[in-house]
Amino acid sequence: MSMNVSPWRARTLLDSPHRLCFFWAGAQWVASGLWWWWMLTRGQQAAAVPAVALHALWFGLGAMPLFIVGFVLTAGPKWLRAPAVAAADLRAGVAAFSVGWLLTALGAGLDTRLAAAGQVAAAAGLGLLVRRAWQLLQAGTRSDARHARVIVASLAITVLGLLASAAVMLAGHAAGLGALARAMLWWGPVAAFIAASHRMLPFLGDGLWPALDRRLPDWPLWALLSVSAMQGGVALAQGFAAVPRPVAALAAAHLGLAALASAALTLRWFGAPALRSSLVRMLHLSALWWPVALALLAAGQWPWSAAAPAQAWQMAGLHGLAIGYLAATWLVMVTRVIATHQGQARAIGRFVVLLFVLMQGAAVLRVLASLWPAASGWLLPLAALIWSGVGLSWWPYHALRLGQAPPRRARPARNEDEA
Repeated sequence: MSMNVSPWRARTLLDSPHRLCFFWAGAQWVASGLWWWWMLTRGQQAAAVPAVALHALWFGLGAMPLFIVGFVLTAGPKWLRAPAVAAADLRAGVAAFSVGWLLTALGAGLDTRLAAAGQVAAAAGLGLLVRRAWQLLQAGTRSDARHARVIVASLAITVLGLLASAAVMLAGHAAGLGALARAMLWWGPVAAFIAASHRMLPFLGDGLWPALDRRLPDWPLWALLSVSAMQGGVALAQGFAAVPRPVAALAAAHLGLAALASAALTLRWFGAPALRSSLVRMLHLSALWWPVALALLAAGQWPWSAAAPAQAWQMAGLHGLAIGYLAATWLVMVTRVIATHQGQARAIGRFVVLLFVLMQGAAVLRVLASLWPAASGWLLPLAALIWSGVGLSWWPYHALRLGQAPPRRARPARNEDEA
């Protein structure tokens, strides 16, 4: 039986945190993707803020924090048994964050001071959102709040990272800005995604070694978060000083062990009945990028590797992590949240599967561009074009639904893990 589709209204974005945050996160995705594709095709010219550094910063700290905020403030009340969060309370934070990135993008080509002011505005906006998330934690009545606490802490660290980026921009330290962008990717989105994946998905959870699971039930969570913590520190240090070889060797060995453990955790799911679901299969494929990325980064960080291959492996690993794991996971999970709150029985249709396949293609092309420098002249723009195309397809399609009230017959999510 067909149901009437409600008209799009801007005020409907204030019905839930995910509506407001996902709408403007999608705008960030499209804007940053098109900007980077344009920079690659027109040739990077002298600018107040180096384009490569801004690309790294915008990719990691632009759309992703808003997706994370929208997710945690929508799913968090169910996780924590706390009152729902009013999206209207988030308007100032989302507006300041979005305007801040607009100023940063404009200032990058015009005036460093404008770009830095944009980062301060984005930090202030995200700070308001983090304050609301902290209030949610305080209102929760469930004692098991470790995953939510990790996510909120990662957002708070991101606020500090945005403020630090403003200072580094004013100082004119290009290498430091790139290093800060990499560090904040590890300490911000990566840490948040690890916590969310461990909370909601089985691929990086326990069950691998029963004896260890009994002694340390959350060992996968803390082991993987240790990767985020160490890699963020190493990335930041590389921008300001030479990392001693013993430290680099220790970080590479740590990455290698984490890659092996992660591979064992994820590969055991091949053939599992749960993978018959397209949604679960897509999430599993995204999770497989995690050990692959860690292995590439471990090879690149080994201090006795030749300089050129090491740099290529590190860039390949970083983009496998960012696009293959983070972006692909967010594409599936965010789409699932939107579908759930619109009362759709089927979240993953052919359109979403196509976008997911294209995103995986963009990840493969970007990794190949790092490993095959001779072909990077066409691989890089093609990867950026596909990435932008996925954003340009996903955002309008789902922005329409975010502004439409769900049908009255829609039912809420059946369990607490569904946002």
